[in-house]
Amino acid sequence: MTALLRNKLFMAVTVGHLVIDIFNSMGSVVVTFLSIPMALSTAQIGLALSSYSLLAAITQPLFGWLTDKLGSKWLGPGSVAWTISFMALAVFLAQTTNNFVLFMIPFALASIGSGAFHPLATMHSTNAILGRAAMATGMFFLFGQTGLASGPFLGGLILDQVGPAGIYTLAAATIPFIIFMTYAMRHTSIRLPARPRHSDMSLPPVKVRWGAIGLLALITGLRSWVVLGTVNFLPKMFQDMGWEATAYGLITGSYWLASGVTGVMAGGLADRWGRRQVVCVTMLLGSLPIYFLPLNNNWLAFVLAILAGGLTGASHSILIVIAQALLPGRQAFASGVALGYLFGVGAVAAWVIGSLADVWGLSPVIQAGAGVGVVVALLALFLPSTRETSQLQPEGAPAYQTADR
Repeated sequence: MTALLRNKLFMAVTVGHLVIDIFNSMGSVVVTFLSIPMALSTAQIGLALSSYSLLAAITQPLFGWLTDKLGSKWLGPGSVAWTISFMALAVFLAQTTNNFVLFMIPFALASIGSGAFHPLATMHSTNAILGRAAMATGMFFLFGQTGLASGPFLGGLILDQVGPAGIYTLAAATIPFIIFMTYAMRHTSIRLPARPRHSDMSLPPVKVRWGAIGLLALITGLRSWVVLGTVNFLPKMFQDMGWEATAYGLITGSYWLASGVTGVMAGGLADRWGRRQVVCVTMLLGSLPIYFLPLNNNWLAFVLAILAGGLTGASHSILIVIAQALLPGRQAFASGVALGYLFGVGAVAAWVIGSLADVWGLSPVIQAGAGVGVVVALLALFLPSTRETSQLQPEGAPAYQTADR
């Protein structure tokens, strides 16, 4: 741990992860807060949030390729600065023009910084200390999850106490971190040497299980609808109940934090009891608090949000591990495809939920997500067992690793 703290490059990407995910997760609170003065419909809120998530998802493979070619000397600090600057610009245009299109364009473009940052930062965290990849990557992900959890509350508090102008102050406060990243990453323009790999001839041929891959894609997509679709509209749902931005920001942050904590616990349980069993049980139990969440307008809503986020979010890393096992020898490719697909479907779900909410009401549409969660739980029983996927792993591949959201 001490060696990690002395590693300037590792600390640069870890602090950057915290900062950029604060701005990533406060987006739903910012859009919800601005929806009243801008007279936005629920469908427009969903369109803005889905555009942000989708653009961040589809740009990650491209920026991963660019990092391999160009290094991350400027791409690292530049990606964080990009997201923060465009987020502040979006708020400024919303204040000065009250025009939804002029707001949404820079708001969506802000997500490109997130798409650029995560591939390079994950690479540097994994390579921080030889033989300590799991510990270093775990700490890196912990900072990101902390950012996701604190962003909605911090954004809500600033908007309540200061107003939209407070976002500019928060953006300015990140300048020292960006300067530190620029200094710490100044020698990363040279491409890192590739890790030695076993020759393809040394690996036994493995048949691609397209049926299992298709089932995993279906489960991952439906789960994205439940997890990401719900959390994106928590601020709007509780705003409609009369909550202030600080309160609905706090409950959204609680949802995110719970999913991060239980993700680590669920990984250990999956190794012991089986991956598909843990996915099934957590999704089934998590569907209950999602159904009752819109029915509560008091402190019990916080309990339900923590249970919903913790239980439905627990299977995130497990599904990524299954994807890696179904494409043995291609772990990086499988992780990128799985994460991009997961967040891409979540982005589409946000737009669809927003559109349906304008017709049926937001609370019933969120409650319908509980039914989708039950379907996911039942489908999970047909996933390959832990024993089957372990046999597909090539020698030397990790049996389990966490993945970023």
